[in-house]
Amino acid sequence: MAILRSDHPLAEGSERGIHLRELASEPFVFFPRSYGSGLYAQLLDLAREAGFSPLFTQEAGEAMTIIGLVAAGLGVTVLPASYQRMRIDGVVYRTLLDAQATSAVWLVQRKDQKSPMAKAFVELVTRKAG
Repeated sequence: MAILRSDHPLAEGSERGIHLRELASEPFVFFPRSYGSGLYAQLLDLAREAGFSPLFTQEAGEAMTIIGLVAAGLGVTVLPASYQRMRIDGVVYRTLLDAQATSAVWLVQRKDQKSPMAKAFVELVTRKAG
């Protein structure tokens, strides 16, 4: 999911989505390389596939801060689609149309899980994803 300031030139007319290469000349606001979630490496790989190397101009350790910096006009960002639930005035969320712009989600559970609540959660998640 690309996140842009709402008055960004790419925001208008892109409701169906954009390709990452359209952000090639933009400054990026993102997590630090040391964040450890794998998102940094994934963004580098996606950008490389799109033919550019992102220019990281601001870093922040929290998604809300990153989105706030985008709203302040300090750059654009790319985050998993689940972050679009963080509604911050002044930004728009655009689907990345690149085929490889996906993130794996893992569900790990204990082999001897006894909690009815945990079992119900697993059933819910696997039913929605499957």
